[in-house]
Amino acid sequence: MGNREERLEVEDRAVADGCGLRILGPAFIALAVLLVYANSFSGVFLLDDTRAIVENRHIHHLGPPWEILSGPRPVVDLSLAVNYAISGANPWSYHAVNLAVHILAGLALFGIIRRTLLMPPLRDRFGKNATALALLCALLWVVHPIQTGAVTYVIQRAESLMGLFYLLTLYCAIGGVSSRRPGRWYAAAIICCALGMGTKEVMATAPLMVLLYDRLVLAGSFE
Repeated sequence: MGNREERLEVEDRAVADGCGLRILGPAFIALAVLLVYANSFSGVFLLDDTRAIVENRHIHHLGPPWEILSGPRPVVDLSLAVNYAISGANPWSYHAVNLAVHILAGLALFGIIRRTLLMPPLRDRFGKNATALALLCALLWVVHPIQTGAVTYVIQRAESLMGLFYLLTLYCAIGGVSSRRPGRWYAAAIICCALGMGTKEVMATAPLMVLLYDRLVLAGSFE
């Protein structure tokens, strides 16, 4: 994935880049999500929520595990089973998990954009403002109305959770490029990709996305 020593030097330089925003940025993202979706905790089960949660006996217990994991989207079913163990048919815990997933996805996006803007092809133009630009993009993404359904409609967790694993796969792959111990990052990327594939089928495109990122941003060509 390109010149590792050069990227390690970039990462070391980036420690001083927007230090305050790097620390406070995640808090801003989490606060924005909480403010925008605070009223989601009063939401109720809608449409497919009833079939997938209230009437789905497979998630009404945490064992035996093979029953929960036998469906086409085992990661989603397992998360719903944990929610059912916490609050039963009361939606509050389901909304709390959806909210947490959205916050984590926003943080992953923040990290991806920031690291990308600090890469050699872009750092001369955007490096000094990489943290601020990444924070602005992540904030716009987490509060955009297009996300409302994925956050407030419980069973749409399949979409938001898959999106989180998609972003984490890319983030970990990028992290391995500039790390002195890349093996751990790449192992994490593989785990996140596998979890995403157990969440929703479209995750199968994630390896291709990592390859495209590598060729277009890191290597700069397909040669």
